[in-house]
Amino acid sequence: MIPPVRAILFDVLHTLVDDSGFPRFQLRRLLADEGIDLEEGEFEEVYQTLSKKEYDWEAAAEEEPFRSIRDRHRSRLTALYEHFGWDEQRDLERDIELLWQRIATSGLYPEVSEVLPTLAERGYRLALISNADEDDPVIRVILGAGLPVTFEAVVTSQGAGAYKPAARIFEHALWKLDLEPVETVFVGDSPASDILGGSRAGLRTIWVNRRGGDYPDRYPGPDATVTDLTGLLDLLPGVGESA
Repeated sequence: MIPPVRAILFDVLHTLVDDSGFPRFQLRRLLADEGIDLEEGEFEEVYQTLSKKEYDWEAAAEEEPFRSIRDRHRSRLTALYEHFGWDEQRDLERDIELLWQRIATSGLYPEVSEVLPTLAERGYRLALISNADEDDPVIRVILGAGLPVTFEAVVTSQGAGAYKPAARIFEHALWKLDLEPVETVFVGDSPASDILGGSRAGLRTIWVNRRGGDYPDRYPGPDATVTDLTGLLDLLPGVGESA
């Protein structure tokens, strides 16, 4: 018999926090505001290529030594500036800090402020697992949102020294909560980091498919799929109750 769910672990970015195109949108805006003429097509192509390299979570989970999210931002921006010949005219560290500050203006998805308190009222313990730095803006957004809930564990990739989908980051959260994998469910938007990682660690998984896309065949399927977090209220009726 499978034990009932006692805790719900959440991914943060694109699951709870909507970054609305940060930092790509804000970087384009920053450069345009300071007089740099962008050829939009080439900029998008180069940016996306660099992002796929720096934010390939399966590769990052195996990479040694561990590099923080801020380091990945720095590497992507360095390569971007070198490609376009902007490296001599830009203050790299200043730009990174400005983008870091602007990402902090992201907001929660509309349903988060209703769904999380309801799940807490139903008796579920809540926690966060994020591919983020300890001082990451997206973590500050969710923790500073004033939600009437307690996150019993906030586990970042930097704090755990591992990126999802490595099982180690999930195991670190379970250790903090003193729970077994079968007592928890992990909710996230990324098949590559969230669903694959949760499955590797033995957790039940729920995929948040906000964009209505097809689930990629290369990853283990989730135990359930929702289009936004309100779907969790049907799937998780309360501790000790069956859906």
